Amino acid sequence: MKKLQKGINSNRLLAGASLLVAIALTATPVFAQQAAEGVSPAPASGDTDEGTEIVVKGHFLNSGASSATKLDIPVLDTPFSVSAYNNNFLKAIETTSVSDLYRYMTGVQRAGNTGYDITLRGFKSAAADRNAIMTDGLPGLSVRFGSPPTVGIDHIEVVKGPTSVLYGQAQPGGFINMITKKPRSQPGYEISLKGSTGIGPFNRARSITGSIDATGPIDKNGTLLYRIVAEVADSKGFRDFSYEHPIYVAPSLTWNIGPDTSLTLAGEYRKVRTHYDTYLVAPNRDATLIPAITTSYQEPTDYLIENGKIGNVSFSHRFSGALKFNAAYRYVDHFDAAFGFDSVGFRNTTPTTLLTTLTRRARGQENKRTYGFLDANIVADFDTFGIEHKLIFGGTIGKETSNFNRTQFYNAPATGALSLDVDIYNPLRNAQPLSAYPLCNTGTGLTVAICTAAGSALTWRDTTLKSKGAYISDLITLHKMFKVMLGLRYAVEDQDIVELRVPGVPEQVKHDTKWLPLAGLIFQPTENVSIYGSYSSSFVPVAAGAFDNFGLNPFNPTSANSIEGGVKAELFDKRLTITTAYFDIKKKDTLNTFTCLTAAQLAAAGIAIPTGATIATGTCSAQIGGERSKGFELEVSANPIEGLSIAAGYAHTQARVTDSNIAIQVGSRLTNSPDDAFNIWTRYDVQNGPLKGLGVGLGVAYIGDRTSFLPTFQAVATTGTATAIAASQAAHDLALKTMPLASYTVVDLGVYYKVSDGIDLTFKVSNLFDKRYIESAGFTADINLVPGAPRLATFSARFKF
Repeated sequence: MKKLQKGINSNRLLAGASLLVAIALTATPVFAQQAAEGVSPAPASGDTDEGTEIVVKGHFLNSGASSATKLDIPVLDTPFSVSAYNNNFLKAIETTSVSDLYRYMTGVQRAGNTGYDITLRGFKSAAADRNAIMTDGLPGLSVRFGSPPTVGIDHIEVVKGPTSVLYGQAQPGGFINMITKKPRSQPGYEISLKGSTGIGPFNRARSITGSIDATGPIDKNGTLLYRIVAEVADSKGFRDFSYEHPIYVAPSLTWNIGPDTSLTLAGEYRKVRTHYDTYLVAPNRDATLIPAITTSYQEPTDYLIENGKIGNVSFSHRFSGALKFNAAYRYVDHFDAAFGFDSVGFRNTTPTTLLTTLTRRARGQENKRTYGFLDANIVADFDTFGIEHKLIFGGTIGKETSNFNRTQFYNAPATGALSLDVDIYNPLRNAQPLSAYPLCNTGTGLTVAICTAAGSALTWRDTTLKSKGAYISDLITLHKMFKVMLGLRYAVEDQDIVELRVPGVPEQVKHDTKWLPLAGLIFQPTENVSIYGSYSSSFVPVAAGAFDNFGLNPFNPTSANSIEGGVKAELFDKRLTITTAYFDIKKKDTLNTFTCLTAAQLAAAGIAIPTGATIATGTCSAQIGGERSKGFELEVSANPIEGLSIAAGYAHTQARVTDSNIAIQVGSRLTNSPDDAFNIWTRYDVQNGPLKGLGVGLGVAYIGDRTSFLPTFQAVATTGTATAIAASQAAHDLALKTMPLASYTVVDLGVYYKVSDGIDLTFKVSNLFDKRYIESAGFTADINLVPGAPRLATFSARFKF
């Protein structure tokens, strides 16, 4: 593959540093917190964290993870794949963004530019998948774009495979659950400072970040505990014009009402301003022709701003040693606005030569989202005739709203004063301010009435999603060597879409119900080895706005089921943990889209028009698609000698299309899913002698080749001029291309030094060998390619008191 071509605002930093110091002086330090059983994120003591039975000193992975079952049980008793990457792992990788951790998480890949764009076991999630990435077991991120920050996270649990029985609608690959830091009874205080700079040709990349983390009791009896985590940063990216100014504040308070009862209140405020960026383009769907990774097609003044406010309430009460009640509620209020010039496509749509002219759109949008979700359950431990049960029975109820308002949507012409075309290799940007362009492509005025009179250029769509579900799951110990898990969920999903601006658009309503089962069998020949097999299921309701050729929405939810089997072992006094898994996930009833057929085409195909039905126009859907992902995973966490920690994983994933209305898609790879991926992070800390306190870490991540597109179909003209036929053949050939993305290997290096019990220093070089690669393909892959970050050096210092 052809090799891809290759100021800090001091006032803002001083203001941010002053804010951090002011908060620090009112508080008094820190550290990891583990989620309690069920959904309650903090037990009554406020102190279940590393050092309990599920954490081995120096390990990168915990041996307990409640996200897969909502039960406080060891991984060995969980008949599914789940990994808990703890605070040791987060500090060793030393990054401010959760997405930077994905390449060291087995079976996980980044798949776009929003926080929800991830691929797990071959299946891609997006912003519509609220359960793709959760916080303390509930949906809703404070911002949609970019990545969640690591500063407020204690550890991250990755659950793989269909998970709808306990969580409701979800893609079948699994989900990521970020467990936040909670108040502790032991006082702790930490200040962290980080500075980064690009090394080599991309030294434009620079950032400085400051954060605090303070926790402890408020009263002398430890009845009230507090925690506050805050971070402020100022950064420039390696891409032209890119920058980010984030602010994050997360206070929390735990009230230990009694020895068996606790209530935790937590909040989060996050605000981010960034340069609006749609990333790279690939002419002729050829990744070898991608321009230099710094190339931006937006104007320097284009921007995206987001802010989110979150409130969490969690409550737990133990009635006895055998019965516990948990409840948690999360509310998210999110707003984002973008104003800039979108990349739309290539000017020549029937290519016979290299496409180098990119068309752009003047765009303005204001989006609002809210999430309000409650999960409550009862966990009961009891025996029936000598058979042990650990049963969880609960329910979820929630509402998600979105209000998407297009304030400008103007596709610029090829020529004239309003043209926004640019050359992809030399984008001379000379756009006028957004206000100089029409709001849409209808008429010549700038009024909303003109833009909506002839169609839906300026839509204003309000969507409400309501979710209800009841679930039950039971871990049954038949014998000390045999355990069974059985579970069932009944789910109800309602959707309502209303167009607020364009007249004549009917309200769209959808109601779905679904029964979802799970079953698992565990054989434990010894107390530290489990052999397991399981069946699980998931579903995602079809959007209410989808319709068939007759304008109807008769579609069932897209569903999936998985068969999984594997071996888990904790050996040598838990110094070595191994998980192997084979999985086979089948997804059915996915929607395939096509251009709606005319009455004549329907008649020619022998399709009768139902009485009273109208023939739809535009893009129609048919529920005939299918996908399958099967493969093998191996994950290892080890401490072979004192001071040496290793986490490694390998995933072989064959994710393919199995059914489609476009025959050529059958057998194609699913996008952004490598067949093979390998990762390892190892760290050694000198234990004795003059170099005691010095540590070295090395990470290697290999991501196999992927595909960006599913092939489509374009008919070839059989009549006309030779030029027209040649252009038609070129368009056909282009439609068949899937645009492979080359495999890549990234190496990261870390050096650590513990000056004293209260001072830790870290120097890290990311992408040590300055590898050029494309990390992922977004929604429109040939004009939305996210480049991997070049070499970056980061120095951080933590001060604990």
